[in-house]
Amino acid sequence: MTLDDIVSKVTDPYDRQARLYPALLCLLPLLALIALLYAPYVSALTGVVTIAISCGGLFLMTNICREMGKRLEEKLFREWGGKPTTQLLRYRDGTIDSVTKRRYHAFLAAKINTPFPDLNQELLDPAKADEAYQSGARWLLDHTRPDKGKFDLLLRENVTYGFRRNALGVRPLAITVALGCLLWALAKEQIIFGTNRRVFEWSSLAQLSPGAIASLAASAVMFLVWVFFFTKTSLRTSAFTFAQTLLRTCDTL
Repeated sequence: MTLDDIVSKVTDPYDRQARLYPALLCLLPLLALIALLYAPYVSALTGVVTIAISCGGLFLMTNICREMGKRLEEKLFREWGGKPTTQLLRYRDGTIDSVTKRRYHAFLAAKINTPFPDLNQELLDPAKADEAYQSGARWLLDHTRPDKGKFDLLLRENVTYGFRRNALGVRPLAITVALGCLLWALAKEQIIFGTNRRVFEWSSLAQLSPGAIASLAASAVMFLVWVFFFTKTSLRTSAFTFAQTLLRTCDTL
């Protein structure tokens, strides 16, 4: 069974891209290590993977990825000062201009049958104001999900956000896997802790096989990706882009 076969079994675009892909990227250094340095055992690994998938392994992977991402999301929303849509709807947030914001307020207030607060009311009771904003955002989410064709851009932004959120959720595990595979490959090729009992055997670098080089490259590249790309900053950018795209649907619904 190839990776294409595994991916094709998850037919929902969101589940595949936002939940399965982060899990597979987390395991990529390990899969590369086994395939490139332990070729005789690949057939056995394929059998194990096939059995795991048959027993719900893919469903488990996507659920673990989602759970870790959701736990992180709640923590980050508190750090950021609230959900992105809630922040954007506040008067005291200047990301959206006041004219557009008033239009969004009027539209959402009519849809949820609850008046939105004015600036003074928001300042006097921010928690109550946030409840109205969150209710409006939930209404938007509920009424944009069914028509994926009409809101294709929104779906793509949601997938991007979900992918980054879930990837950041599994980031500690992914960094551990990448670093562990890097050290394992170096030890197997006797680059570190070689036969001469040296910590690092520089001479062994010239004797690396193509498979070992590829495995080391995969682990090193993924380590850098997890450390420098999947960050709170990149996730926040995606979160607020999705929130703004969601609010713009007020003009099309």
